[in-house]
Amino acid sequence: MKDYINYIIYPNAKSYLFRWITTSILLGVLILLSQSDLRAQTDSSLATILARAYSMLQVNSPDAEILFEKATAMDPSNVSVRKQLGYIYNSNKKYDMALQQYTIADSLSPSDTTKLNMAHALVLLNRKKEAKSIVRQLQKSSSPDIRNRVASQFPESFLSSPSVWWTRIYLAPYYDTRWKTSFYYANLQQGYYLTDDRIFSAYSFLSMSGDVRSKGGLSPVIFSDNAVIVGIGLNTKPFIGFQFNLQQGVAFDLIKRRTRASVMGDFRAVAIYGNGIYPSFSLHNDMQFPLSFLADVYSSLGYYSRYKNCIWYLQVKTGLRMIEISNSVMDLYLKGALVRDTEKEYYNNQLEGAIGLRIIPDLIWGLYLIGEFNRGYYWNVGTTQNPYDNYYNSFRFFIIYDRTF
Repeated sequence: MKDYINYIIYPNAKSYLFRWITTSILLGVLILLSQSDLRAQTDSSLATILARAYSMLQVNSPDAEILFEKATAMDPSNVSVRKQLGYIYNSNKKYDMALQQYTIADSLSPSDTTKLNMAHALVLLNRKKEAKSIVRQLQKSSSPDIRNRVASQFPESFLSSPSVWWTRIYLAPYYDTRWKTSFYYANLQQGYYLTDDRIFSAYSFLSMSGDVRSKGGLSPVIFSDNAVIVGIGLNTKPFIGFQFNLQQGVAFDLIKRRTRASVMGDFRAVAIYGNGIYPSFSLHNDMQFPLSFLADVYSSLGYYSRYKNCIWYLQVKTGLRMIEISNSVMDLYLKGALVRDTEKEYYNNQLEGAIGLRIIPDLIWGLYLIGEFNRGYYWNVGTTQNPYDNYYNSFRFFIIYDRTF
């Protein structure tokens, strides 16, 4: 009777239930299919971007970096894509961004190879303490290949504590048509860092300067001291580009002079500032013409007891890197220089302009070959003091060696 009443009152109840169940199932299937299709479209889009990214990488296109960045954003957990983006950042000298990608990749999937890349990036960022920590960890790697690569790329000297001793060698012979003679200058310094931050150091030195012509003191002594000086000094470098030296020595004249003793004390207090913008360099065997901009400034102000004089010097240089090949480069530049002193010596009061060509045979050696043509003017000195014309031309050829060990 109950079934009969239900049928009379709700004649289509079972039909409605059936339709509701069927509709729900169909909607669920459609949702699953749409999600699967969306996932397939996303995967297809990522695959397309990666295909284009790797093809751009093959031809060294800058678009490769942009495409790999897009791929990383679409799939943040893709370790291989992050590592590849790190390689690209590294080749483009974006070392901090490369380190970030290597670090994330290693956190997603720890790898000694990735850690080795992290160590190299840290060295390039001058974060050597962190790099050393990773290198020591990799020295115990279970992979013989990793251990061999660490041994070849990071010698024991890299892991050892830096020496508190330093040595500087500076040699600068040159020929000057202004004086029609050759000059030489040599300076050897042996120093010791007094503080861990290497801001303060003490040093001993031996220097010698002279020229071919001044056997009797014919040319001004300021250009060629014609003396050997030995002594000790203190040096501080409180910030990049600036240093201050206090130096006490004994000078032994190499030529006879009527106006002073052949052995004298030599005290100097000199402040120096030098800084600049220099072209970046990457090793390549083919000849390139980068035309990269370069500029620098150099200034010194000092008191020299043997001359009883204060001398100020300012030099500004700007130019272009014309040629690069292997480790060798050639720069063309314009230079302006100013020198003044308190004693009004004519050779210490000059304005100069110059065009120069500098060849660096190897960027590691510290050797420079320089040719300059100078046009100068003796500034604000009396004609009785200056035996030459107020204007002068000069060609100079330098061979400079400057290395600090």
